[in-house]
Amino acid sequence: MKQMRPDHDRPAESMIGMAAQRERIWGLAGGAIGATFGIGSALIAMLVEGAPATPSGFYPQFFTSPRLLAFDAFLLLTLIVGLAFMGLALIFARVGRYPRTDCFGAGLLGTILSALGGLLIFVRLVAVIRGA
Repeated sequence: MKQMRPDHDRPAESMIGMAAQRERIWGLAGGAIGATFGIGSALIAMLVEGAPATPSGFYPQFFTSPRLLAFDAFLLLTLIVGLAFMGLALIFARVGRYPRTDCFGAGLLGTILSALGGLLIFVRLVAVIRGA
């Protein structure tokens, strides 16, 4: 006897849960947030920590300072905001009106911010260890 699958257990069509307008909004929001964090990190490094505008090596000289810097707090904030966007992606996947679009946009933005924040924190840690 042929077993019947329930009506709700069928593959979704390829465009269900996607919206082109929302993809553009996520693209613009991601670009704006990324630019804000990039410009913010450069301004904090130059104005608060006193780093020169021209590159001086693999990492700026202030990275070797063994004390807690304002730049460290900024990097931690970047990591926290990235993790918050990743959590938001999980919420959008469950309850969003356009789950594929919103989940992907928030997940990608969170992944990029978390990866950049974590990588720079790691580079700072290596610089402190090598500089000591």
